[in-house]
Amino acid sequence: MKKVLFVCTGNTCRSPMAEVLLRSRVGEDIEVKSAGVQAFPDSPASEGTKAVLSELGIVENHRSKHVTEELLEWADLVLTMTSSHKQMIQTFFPQVSEYLFTLKEYVDPNTPNPDIADPIGGPIEAYRQTAKEIEASLDGLTRKIKEES
Repeated sequence: MKKVLFVCTGNTCRSPMAEVLLRSRVGEDIEVKSAGVQAFPDSPASEGTKAVLSELGIVENHRSKHVTEELLEWADLVLTMTSSHKQMIQTFFPQVSEYLFTLKEYVDPNTPNPDIADPIGGPIEAYRQTAKEIEASLDGLTRKIKEES
């Protein structure tokens, strides 16, 4: 079974959104977790993230966690929300470089912009836009994972 770890900054917006959205698509076919490079452990998902997921009919009960060596080694695929997250992980955990990508670059290696912007503190529309961007990448991700299976 494929194990995917999504990583963002605080693990309250983008990575938990990606985790929950992927899980809602694949059910138990793929194990999915998320973490943050600067997460404050046990924080809930942001209000904007909760609201957007609720609009999509998804109930979540997320608690943030910090990226750890154990989580990175658990994963078969580590997908970050930005190039800076990827670089930070490569610096401190070079052993995971072969399966570490931004979400957008994994789906499309030729993407001109591999980053998904952080909606934190923005209006609900910023969270909706982030969800749309993540969902577009998840379409490609689920296809790619099925092809690799």
